[in-house]
Amino acid sequence: MSAPVSFSVLLLLDAPHGSLAEIELTRADLPVGTRSHWLWIEERTVTELQAIGTGTPSRKAFDRAVLALDGERAELIWPSGLCDALKVDPGRMLRPEFLRLVHQHVN
Repeated sequence: MSAPVSFSVLLLLDAPHGSLAEIELTRADLPVGTRSHWLWIEERTVTELQAIGTGTPSRKAFDRAVLALDGERAELIWPSGLCDALKVDPGRMLRPEFLRLVHQHVN
């Protein structure tokens, strides 16, 4: 059995009902290109978002949504037209229930 995968939060954007987190897996045996992941975390689910292309500092396209960044604020725009208003969390601390979900997701 392999050791549990740990991670660090590189960027955390919060909305009232969810969070968008860019995480980096910290297990040494993982190839460098597979360590960074974008996750949309809600009450009971973690959805992995796959980046499409390189994007720009203010806009990043994913397979399921588009992230528009404007300083400390951002919007996550879904194909359905729904838009989540996000705010950068400078402390990058996931809510305890979201932290548990991410641990389950990566392990």
